[in-house]
Amino acid sequence: MRTEKEKGIFRLLLTFVLIFGLLAGAYRPEIYVAASDEKAVSDENETYPPITDYRLWRQKDPRWASTPIGGSTLGSVGCYITSIAMAAVASGARDMSSFDPCIFAKQLNEIGAFTSGGALARWASITKIIPDIAITGGEKTFSASDQSGKAEEIRKHLESGMYVICNVGGHWVYIDGVIGDDVYMADPAKDEILMFKAYNNGSIRNYQLIKAKNPYSGFTPLYDVNTENKTTGASTTKAVKTTTTTASLVPAVKVTTYVVQAVTQVVTVEITAGSASPASTTSAKKTTTTTTTTTTTTTTTTTTTTTTTTTVTYLTGEYYCPSRSTVTVRGGVNEKECVLATLSGGNIVDVIKTDGSKGIVAIDGIEGWVELSDLEYAGKSAELNVGDINNDGALDSYDLAIINEYIASLERLPEGVSILRKCEAEAADINGDGTVDSGDVLLYLMRICN
Repeated sequence: MRTEKEKGIFRLLLTFVLIFGLLAGAYRPEIYVAASDEKAVSDENETYPPITDYRLWRQKDPRWASTPIGGSTLGSVGCYITSIAMAAVASGARDMSSFDPCIFAKQLNEIGAFTSGGALARWASITKIIPDIAITGGEKTFSASDQSGKAEEIRKHLESGMYVICNVGGHWVYIDGVIGDDVYMADPAKDEILMFKAYNNGSIRNYQLIKAKNPYSGFTPLYDVNTENKTTGASTTKAVKTTTTTASLVPAVKVTTYVVQAVTQVVTVEITAGSASPASTTSAKKTTTTTTTTTTTTTTTTTTTTTTTTTVTYLTGEYYCPSRSTVTVRGGVNEKECVLATLSGGNIVDVIKTDGSKGIVAIDGIEGWVELSDLEYAGKSAELNVGDINNDGALDSYDLAIINEYIASLERLPEGVSILRKCEAEAADINGDGTVDSGDVLLYLMRICN
């Protein structure tokens, strides 16, 4: 049993935690960085070729994909940070010799710039790390609805000296330049450089402007889009298996030859009558026509068409709900289908089995399903040290903010939906009693204060 003095101390510490949590969540601009694919795994023993152009930086590059950003990783939700890093180099605010997405993410982590889901908590954090650039005016919505109008809007901002990053359906890309109605981009997730070719116009709704000490001054495309002579970046791994079946392409040629032979022969015999003397003679005259042979060849060609079928196989395990999205979990109650839960950006569910593109999950003990194409695979479970929820190598105030947010979420989220992965929740259970609660918060405070 705790004494009254101990209870008073505990209540005081808990009040401090609640105040800390409120401060940690203040001034959040709702900028989330969506995963475009699963995590890539880095290998410290692997040697990789140098990247010579910042536009080839990919968030899933195994050199830095597992770098923590908040409670997530650069490979999972690092498109926004990678796009900002590209703008920093393009503007001359940073140099590739001493800067890349990994270094940028670590610097932002050091000042607690991320939420537990990997979202950037304050735009001002960018300027704090890179004083020569700043996000201006928040997130803007295109005034035009067609490609031509959007391209013109981007062009005007570039001509004014601003740098632009675009949200293409929850995923961020750096805008390299505009030629005609074509918007050239550097995409942290893929090698395509024409934005409206890689993404549907309807998904391209928002953008942000970046002001830098050195204004935007033009660009040279990564490659000629007419010849598609691409220079590609680092390779990535995929969480889903893709199988391609191609029919054998064997041109079948059938040749049929018809031979027509015309033969005409005429024999003429001429008899000449003479005396009955031995001197009399009989002569024969033979006339023969030539034989003509004509060969006619007819060729018939049969062409076999190649058919390509792509099958996506989804894996079981944990899945993220993309940022700025809502995804419905449906299930049957009393033989009637209903909504079991609505997932929002950063929510995590555990898919226990799959049925095609449907993932089977358990919400409050009821089995339901969710469309997996609407979610992002979280990858394999990470090995985390006890207390180090964000895997930055330290047990500190950032972890305390995460555990405080997690405990608060338990009140509003149904069982089966979380803001932390299983491995992260296990790391948060610092006293090892199987639950994350105020007892773990108290131990965090004691360790941090010591």
